[in-house]
Amino acid sequence: MAMKLILLVTACLLLPLADCMRRQRSSHLNLEEYSRERRRNRIDDCDDVRTRQTNLERNVLSKLTAFQDAVRLLSQQAMIQQEFVEERIRSVGQSGILIVRRDTEGTRNYYSSSHIDTGVSGVHDHSDYYQLLGMGEVCVVINGVEFRTRHNDYKFNRPSSNSTKYRAVESIPFPDVPVEVTSKATVEEQIVEMRKWFEAFQQQNSSVRDYRPYFKANICYMEAAWTNDSGSVLTEPFQSDRHYLNGRSWDDLMAKLRYTTYTGIKDNFENLGFLPRKIMSVDPVTGLPVYAQWNYRILCFPIPFDLPTKNLKQRDDFHWRYPRNVSEQDVKSKRAARFHLNDEDNDDQFTDYTLLDKVMELVPGMDNIPSPGLQELYGGPLFSAYDGATPKPLAQGFYNRWYKFAVDGAMGSDLAHRGFNDESLFVALNTQKQIVPMSITDCKNNVCSTSSARVSYAIPLEVVYMTPLSNWNPYNICFNNTIFTPIPGVEDGLTNETALRCAYRNFYYRTPASFFTSGPHEPDDADTPRVSLKVRAGDGTVVDVSVSGTQFFLPDIGEAKEVRLRYPIPPIHGEGSTVYKEVNALRDRVKVNIPL
Repeated sequence: MAMKLILLVTACLLLPLADCMRRQRSSHLNLEEYSRERRRNRIDDCDDVRTRQTNLERNVLSKLTAFQDAVRLLSQQAMIQQEFVEERIRSVGQSGILIVRRDTEGTRNYYSSSHIDTGVSGVHDHSDYYQLLGMGEVCVVINGVEFRTRHNDYKFNRPSSNSTKYRAVESIPFPDVPVEVTSKATVEEQIVEMRKWFEAFQQQNSSVRDYRPYFKANICYMEAAWTNDSGSVLTEPFQSDRHYLNGRSWDDLMAKLRYTTYTGIKDNFENLGFLPRKIMSVDPVTGLPVYAQWNYRILCFPIPFDLPTKNLKQRDDFHWRYPRNVSEQDVKSKRAARFHLNDEDNDDQFTDYTLLDKVMELVPGMDNIPSPGLQELYGGPLFSAYDGATPKPLAQGFYNRWYKFAVDGAMGSDLAHRGFNDESLFVALNTQKQIVPMSITDCKNNVCSTSSARVSYAIPLEVVYMTPLSNWNPYNICFNNTIFTPIPGVEDGLTNETALRCAYRNFYYRTPASFFTSGPHEPDDADTPRVSLKVRAGDGTVVDVSVSGTQFFLPDIGEAKEVRLRYPIPPIHGEGSTVYKEVNALRDRVKVNIPL
């Protein structure tokens, strides 16, 4: 009985253990199966992830491609829209000056400033500077690109004659002084002799004195191009002792320009300008736009032959002189007079290749020393429009507008003009990497050729005569080629005790004050010269001297009255429009019967 009880208790104790062991064995089997299942699931999950990742990559790539296509198409559309704007401007006028900053207005619209205020293109006098010509702000159109300049005041610089470096320039030297003047023993005798040379120049009489080697004409022009300088650094377009573009970068300049146009306020020192930027092309690989920055500069170039002043014929801007009640002849002695080059006696006729073409074709483009082999391939070889004995290849590195093809074109002529209908557009090729090129592929009879060109444009601004006055130094006054700040009461040129020690770049006074027999002619608020200052001569004495820089009009010099040295010849944008042509024709017809 006791034994049975023991066995029963033992069985009761062992049964749960067996069940636990059985459950444990079952759980172990389930865990292995679970692990195998997990491994299978992980493999399936990885496959799902890979599939989802591949699909995502394909989706992103597809969207990126679509985005690139959209950017490419939008860039191309923006480029076409910019071209439309330029083409629209080309169709309503020619390359030339639009307007100057408003300074006058009245009860009629013609009382307000146009391309003339006091002077054409805002010209004024800084003849107290060594080599500086005064010119204010202007709005301009060149080949359909409309822009606004800073206050210009440009130096007598020309493209370098010994370097092809981008934007390399050099000063144009002043003419020598005739030995007939310098050989005189006294200053008074030199003054008497020098006056005869200016009288001969004004009268254009070389028999009195052969003034021609000493009074030299220069063509001054505005040059512009699309550059790749669209980054953060702003490139100053040209040298001036008085003005500069006030911007840390092109974006900073544009921000200041937009603010002033938004508020209507001006930059008081006139150092802002609107110089546009555009999409020049679209990269065929990346689809990204290639930007170009418009920039300009003003340079001069010496005309290597004598240019008689009679070849500068006056234009009549009737809208300026009518409200001022002055005759056309009276305007000729004012800064408001505008001229054009014409070596023909007849100033009322059809023309093609003219004296202006002859002069501008001497002016090099941005290569400074253009290669004779520089040619534009599209359209075949081009030839000079000048009628010579044999056709001469067109020197395309120099500024030109008329040219000839090798064969007659669709209209039966081989003669053609730059631009569609732009009388005043001059173009020159160059090889400068800083100029954004334009390329085109042309296919004919399954034969394709690609042409690429880099160009700059130019319009004439004025003809300026240099004289021996700028080199004449009868008092042997020293010259310090630096910008000088007067020290009141110490060195300001106002008294004998405070006389200037030398002439300076911005105080270029060396001409004996007694050389002139009158005061300044037609002074302007923008002019900076004084009538005279006191400067120490080479022997230490204090002398009264006047300016030696290039003046617009010289004061009277003995019998020589109102000697003009600057002849503005800028084309006017509006003159290319049909309306302007109608008005000019009507005015000329009326003037036949009624003096205006």
